[in-house]
Amino acid sequence: MREMEEEIDMEIENMLAHLKELELSSRCLEPFYELLERPEEYVLRVDLPGADLDGLEVRAGGRLVSIYAPCNYSVPHREGVKTCATCYRLEVELPSDVSWEEARRRYKDGILELRIPRRVREYRIKID
Repeated sequence: MREMEEEIDMEIENMLAHLKELELSSRCLEPFYELLERPEEYVLRVDLPGADLDGLEVRAGGRLVSIYAPCNYSVPHREGVKTCATCYRLEVELPSDVSWEEARRRYKDGILELRIPRRVREYRIKID
């Protein structure tokens, strides 16, 4: 039983190392992010240290937001070996009640923040 667990652990480590190599071979990194849900809006914060603001692209439609940002970032690859990443790339699917028309973005201290209003789901109807 112990031998089987060790084989599974080794296989998982090999798969993760292969995924990291694929990500680095494309020279794009998937940044860390958090999505906060508030009553009136969603707040998406994306960690983009060293991003080139002139090339920063944010595209949105439906429920999907795509972020691309060029960068020049050194990444530890293997022990004693570093490689360079040339961009950040991220796609996030948001809930269905997003309203892109009044979305705002701000980049400060390496953090991209998107504020996306929620579409109104119900209306109060005045009775005469």
